[in-house]
Amino acid sequence: MIRKFSSALFIGAIVFSSCKKDDAIAPYTTPDTYNFSNVENKEATARISMWAGYTGLLGKSNSRQLNQDTINYLWNNTNNAFTAETGSNIPYTFDVINALGTSFSLSAKVADAAFFKSLADSMKNISQYYSSPASRGVPGKIGNRIFNHTGLEFNQAVAKGLMGALQLSNVITQLDASRSADNNTEVAGQGTAMQHAWDLAYGYVGIPKDYDTSIAYTSAIVDRPLAIGGYFAERGKYIQSGFKVSEAFRKGRAAIGAKDYAARDAAINTIKEYLEKTIAAALYYYITAPQTQAELSAKFHGLSEGYGFALGLKYRAANSTLSAANYQALLDIINTDFYELADDAANTKLKQAQTILTTAYGQLQP
Repeated sequence: MIRKFSSALFIGAIVFSSCKKDDAIAPYTTPDTYNFSNVENKEATARISMWAGYTGLLGKSNSRQLNQDTINYLWNNTNNAFTAETGSNIPYTFDVINALGTSFSLSAKVADAAFFKSLADSMKNISQYYSSPASRGVPGKIGNRIFNHTGLEFNQAVAKGLMGALQLSNVITQLDASRSADNNTEVAGQGTAMQHAWDLAYGYVGIPKDYDTSIAYTSAIVDRPLAIGGYFAERGKYIQSGFKVSEAFRKGRAAIGAKDYAARDAAINTIKEYLEKTIAAALYYYITAPQTQAELSAKFHGLSEGYGFALGLKYRAANSTLSAANYQALLDIINTDFYELADDAANTKLKQAQTILTTAYGQLQP
């Protein structure tokens, strides 16, 4: 009996050893840029250029009344709406965007699309007051910016809110899809389904494939970071979000090629964490800076950006360190009439918001 048991153990050990050898992951390297041979993410990267054109058009309300049809056409990518004014000096120019048609639109991939479209429509509605002075309860101009009756700059709410509703939302969707996607069958030009999902997620971040945190990107560089990608340097520098997100994307894509799924999952966690923290860091800045700004245009502009970033945090990962209750508290604070916030010399509510953010995320700014 002892000999038979020992033989069975020995055979089992051979089988176990053989399985472990077959499952071994071959050594692989992570490239310095996102320069993989079969990347195809045009639908994602094109939408980031659309974001730039669309939000840029809404900003024109500071000097003219906007046209509702134009806002609708840009949102749905119909009627060749993108022009040199709304689609130049960006990775996908207006003629390329127009040729993509309605299957490549903002409206198709924005979470809570009707809500964000309503904010854009509100920007159009108050643009009629672009030459009238604003005051408490009255929409119009303060400095060179146009605000609604509560001091909100709608175009900023759209631009920053879409960094969550368009970018973070879709990045998380694609990363989660990559966990269970096929990684054996390759499709010409886009690799496996897992690789393709990962590449789409990268495209939605808004950074070029050769993204380099040491470069001082300017508007003169066409293939530059846009949207949340642009905020890596502007508000995410202290937490090094640009480096951490871009590195994790490269590591994860290389790991998928080697079928190292533990490394892929680790990269997913890093990407989700630091994209969310970038939005949180921006929100922290825009509820902090207005506390010392006396000029209402600057104060309301910052608070409007903060409101947009607060909207964007709605689309954070399910395991976020920011609880649902604390998120709602943040939203309630920043959704206050900005004239009321300006009246409070102690900035009581804004300081409460700061505490909520640092409790959830740690120190976000120097």
